[in-house]
Amino acid sequence: MHDDLGEILCRSCASYAHPFLGACPVCGAERDSRYGAATAAPDQGFAALESDPRVGREVAEVVLRYSLKVIGSSGAAGLRAGLDTVADALAYRVGVAGDPGAGSDRGHLEVGETDLIVRERNPARERVRVPLHAVLAVSPAVRGRRADAWSGLAFEDRLERTSTPPLDGDLLVAHATPAGLGRIALANPSGLLAARARPDHYAILARWIGIAAAAAAERRWTAVGPRRHAYELGLAAAPPGGWPAPVTGAPAASPSSLADAMRLLEELRAAGFVSDGEYAAKRREILDRI
Repeated sequence: MHDDLGEILCRSCASYAHPFLGACPVCGAERDSRYGAATAAPDQGFAALESDPRVGREVAEVVLRYSLKVIGSSGAAGLRAGLDTVADALAYRVGVAGDPGAGSDRGHLEVGETDLIVRERNPARERVRVPLHAVLAVSPAVRGRRADAWSGLAFEDRLERTSTPPLDGDLLVAHATPAGLGRIALANPSGLLAARARPDHYAILARWIGIAAAAAAERRWTAVGPRRHAYELGLAAAPPGGWPAPVTGAPAASPSSLADAMRLLEELRAAGFVSDGEYAAKRREILDRI
């Protein structure tokens, strides 16, 4: 269990940043990447933050200000119920970079177990869906800083500075897509009679979505490996020859295919794409197919 949220929330600007990033992509403040640690031991405790009693207490206190009753005492249920309560407190003006048709003046935010979703209710239609494990940053506009400020993605010894056109909003969600960086902005809806967010509304959402995104990212890199997850985020290149096919549960293979799989596994370890622990586990899986 982490003593605080400093490993996923920037200490300088309070934005969420993916644990693998070596600097806050919003303000550029340097931070410790958890990539190396995750390679050695995938469980870094981020999933446990969802059930941290301190997070549960904070959620209950905030939700009390949004509603007339306090949510349950369970930490995990508290985070999800709290997200539902705060996120659904108003409709949002939604902007989506590169896809004007996905925008909305009455979008409602849902944070599920696996995805962040923006929907319209009348008529019912889905506008945006983003896998939580693909979220790179969640940034509220605070202290005069625009929500779409962007410093770049820092991973290992590389910093990629991407010029991003302005995207009006009070909360920005930046995420990885097959085509590159995707961004969604939420803002107060237009109109004199539209419901307005509380002063700390977007900072609370950034904090809680960050916890859910970090947990989802940890589950993802535990399933596919840290290097492959970094590749999915656009931070790292694929290994030579691509990713090996899974061998668990596969039918018995011929000696030549087994030799090819073992050779590829050796090359991946030599190139640094596979840790010693992953190498030993995959080697055993290949040998079990003989």
